Amino acid sequence: MNADERLDRLEHRLAVLERLVRQILPLVSGKPPLVMPDAEVEEAAPPPPPRPPRPAPRQMPDPFTGAGTTPPRPSSRPARAPRVAEPAPIDSEQWFGQRGLLGVGVVFIILAAGYLLKLSFDRGWISPATRCAGGAIAGIVVGALGWRLNARGLRTYGASLIGAGAAIIYLAVWAASRLYQFFPPTSGIAALALVSLSLAVIAFAIDIEALGTTAALGAFFAPLVLGMVPSNGNALLLYLGCIGISMGWVAANRRWRLTMLVVGLSFFGFASNSSYEQANPYGVLIYALVGGSGGLYIGLREGWWETRILSFGGGWGLLFLANQHLATRWPVLLGAIVLAAPVWWRSLRSPVVLPPIGDVPSDKDALSLGEALYFYLTPFLLAWAVYAQAEHAFDRNPGLLPVIISLPYLLAGFTAVRKPFAQVGTTALLIAALLQWKGLEASWALLALAILWTGTDHLLRRTDGRWYGVLALSAGVLHLVARLSERPGADPAFVGAWPLTLWACAAVFALYAAGLWRKVDDDIQAMGSTALFWSLSGLIVLFGVTGEIYQHYDQSGLSEVTANLARGLVVSAWWMLFSAGLIILGFRRGIKPVRVAGLLVSGMTVLKVVLFDLSTLDALYRVGSVLCLGVVSLGLAYMYNKRARDTR
Repeated sequence: MNADERLDRLEHRLAVLERLVRQILPLVSGKPPLVMPDAEVEEAAPPPPPRPPRPAPRQMPDPFTGAGTTPPRPSSRPARAPRVAEPAPIDSEQWFGQRGLLGVGVVFIILAAGYLLKLSFDRGWISPATRCAGGAIAGIVVGALGWRLNARGLRTYGASLIGAGAAIIYLAVWAASRLYQFFPPTSGIAALALVSLSLAVIAFAIDIEALGTTAALGAFFAPLVLGMVPSNGNALLLYLGCIGISMGWVAANRRWRLTMLVVGLSFFGFASNSSYEQANPYGVLIYALVGGSGGLYIGLREGWWETRILSFGGGWGLLFLANQHLATRWPVLLGAIVLAAPVWWRSLRSPVVLPPIGDVPSDKDALSLGEALYFYLTPFLLAWAVYAQAEHAFDRNPGLLPVIISLPYLLAGFTAVRKPFAQVGTTALLIAALLQWKGLEASWALLALAILWTGTDHLLRRTDGRWYGVLALSAGVLHLVARLSERPGADPAFVGAWPLTLWACAAVFALYAAGLWRKVDDDIQAMGSTALFWSLSGLIVLFGVTGEIYQHYDQSGLSEVTANLARGLVVSAWWMLFSAGLIILGFRRGIKPVRVAGLLVSGMTVLKVVLFDLSTLDALYRVGSVLCLGVVSLGLAYMYNKRARDTR
């Protein structure tokens, strides 16, 4: 047994002996047994088993003398974490005694001060100046007492007295300005604001949100209390702006959500429309930018949805109002960029557009539903500001406006993997193509975008550009189909503008299937994409050629009966040849789904011949249709039988 094991046994025996002595002493002295803490009430455990012998410590050479030294042995016993005392729950009696009676006392002290002030008015006990000065001194005394109690640990009690003292001073200043006119309303508002700001500084120092909220209410309602709201729009906005910046800074630094809500409501909801109309439009613009951008930044940083709503709606609303009275339009564009900056800042940090739905774990940096709404509304609001700069030029070129809006989003979205910005930029270009061109040019532009976005995945090693390409390609095909009714009757079959655009759509789908669509090994969403794109390309060719056969015979100049007979024969022959091509390709490449697709087309051809051709075609055309079907069917059957023989 080494020295460490002996020390452990000795410590254990001393602990057991100490517990026994504590239990025996009260019995000997006749006193009740001591109640020991939980940490000391333990059963005497048997001594620990002997430890296996430790290896001898490795000798480390001394870098100076070269002699071997023994490294210090770290302690094997972790230190116990101190217990944190949990606050005891407050019952109803204690709550009423601590908070209820405290609130009643504060309210009645303020009422007593008001009644005393009124009584002194009615009976003329003291002069007006003395009344106001006495009220201010009384408020200072009450507030100082509250500060003292707060420093001694009575935070709630002391904060309530501080608020009561500020309210008494507030009443005294109001009486001096409104009742006795010792100084003009502007000086009274400045005095009330000084009282509120002093209360905000105290609230910031002792970190009590209720005082900060009270200070914000008092500061913003000072003009209303002294009746200055409709008199001077510029002065009112200047006052509200200064109070909003100072109170908002305090609330943002202390992260007081309720105080920030009061600041936002007062900043954007206090002044009336007449005040904004009277004020300088540039002042309204600056007021909107300060409140809107600052509130948006704080709301997005802290996740306060109510602050975001007030700042976003209030900032853009005042920007619209200022735009109606400005002689030049470029300040509106700068203001729109300033209001968009906080939304961009938040979105630049998020690779996710919307949070996952259901039980999927959410990314902490994902945009919430409200934040995504602001992000997707901002491009339209920016488009309004850009449009105001040159309305006539944008009316002549409607696609130019979305192109300009797309540029910063494309720059941010493709210099790094920022999917929200890439989505807005690519969608803006898609809208630009549809607005700029109404005919087949829009489809060609969308097809070019489909190739461009899908190709960027290979260049930039991304996986989101293919979805933008699919969106552009789908829009191009739908636009082409929608313009089918506008196709002129003289448009040549197979080589006209409309069929050439259709063949281009089929070619783009074939490019996607051939490898332009970038597939990732573990990408479940891209599984089966090759077969899907080949199928879409084949369907376009099959039914596109069928339609062009109809267009050709409509322009042939033959009689209606002859044209219908010839058209039915040629369509049946085309379908059988197409099915034969698919089956041959399936045998050559060893792809069963391609052969199955060929059999499906041949089945469609059989149904067409039986149900339509045999009942409507004339004798010669009927013979040709049946003969074509029979020859191709025999050839396909020969291929299947030959393959079965070779397999055996």
